[in-house]
Amino acid sequence: MTQFDTQVTRMILAVVHSQDSEIVELALDQEGISYAKFPSTGGFLLEKNITYLIATDEPKKEIIVERLSKAAKKRISYVAATMDYTPFPMIIPAETMVGGVTIFILKINHFEEY
Repeated sequence: MTQFDTQVTRMILAVVHSQDSEIVELALDQEGISYAKFPSTGGFLLEKNITYLIATDEPKKEIIVERLSKAAKKRISYVAATMDYTPFPMIIPAETMVGGVTIFILKINHFEEY
């Protein structure tokens, strides 16, 4: 049975684009932050993501959010879009934003570890 060094009062769920996952993990490892990660898929592009679960306390929450937001950056990507109302189908590149991080912070009232 592992024991936490701090009082766990927050659970951070961070959804990160799979291309940013190595940078995020490096940032969390450098801070000594423990995490669990799960592959996920989502968004209208059905892109691969990684969802991180991070148990922490209130003071360390801000540090984690800062590290996550600096590591996972938004960027422009292009997707193939079909142009409607033409005699024959035309595919044009459409600009879209990918990357970044979506962070959910949940308050933990009670947890048990067995």
